[in-house]
Amino acid sequence: MEFRNIEEIKTEGNFVKAICFKPKKAPIVCAIIGVLLIALRNIYTIILGVFFIAMAVLVIKLVEDYKVMDIFDQGILIYGDRENKTGCFIPFTDIKVWSIKREDGHDLVELELESGEKIGRETFEADKAYRSLYSLIREKEDKYIEAQKNKDRPLSIPDALENFKRLLGIKND
Repeated sequence: MEFRNIEEIKTEGNFVKAICFKPKKAPIVCAIIGVLLIALRNIYTIILGVFFIAMAVLVIKLVEDYKVMDIFDQGILIYGDRENKTGCFIPFTDIKVWSIKREDGHDLVELELESGEKIGRETFEADKAYRSLYSLIREKEDKYIEAQKNKDRPLSIPDALENFKRLLGIKND
């Protein structure tokens, strides 16, 4: 996929959602919890409350925010740099599979194109991206595709035991 100047890109459809890098809700919730802990007036809760507020302020002040992608009802505009000067528009018809992966303390929105190329973007707003993409192109989500493949296959006792062992982390000898 070739990234071009953002002014040259023609998008299709209506704008649905902007997905940015920096978390929006978590620092606010963290600050509210910090204030509530301070209100308890116990020395330990006050220290913990100040810590929560300090963490929220650090995230708000130090973590740089930039757009990762814009979701339209006909495709996705992926930004190529933090300044949002380059990007590419990917119509939904060009997307083979999309997924949200959890890696190293952040989430990755990954798109596999019909051409076999993969494009991924890190974000702390993956839940927002998931909800938007699921409502628009649910049939192309990796877990949805896997569930459709297995829906007519009956679950046998050995399969259920293997799933249970895998869930508990028990290795087969």
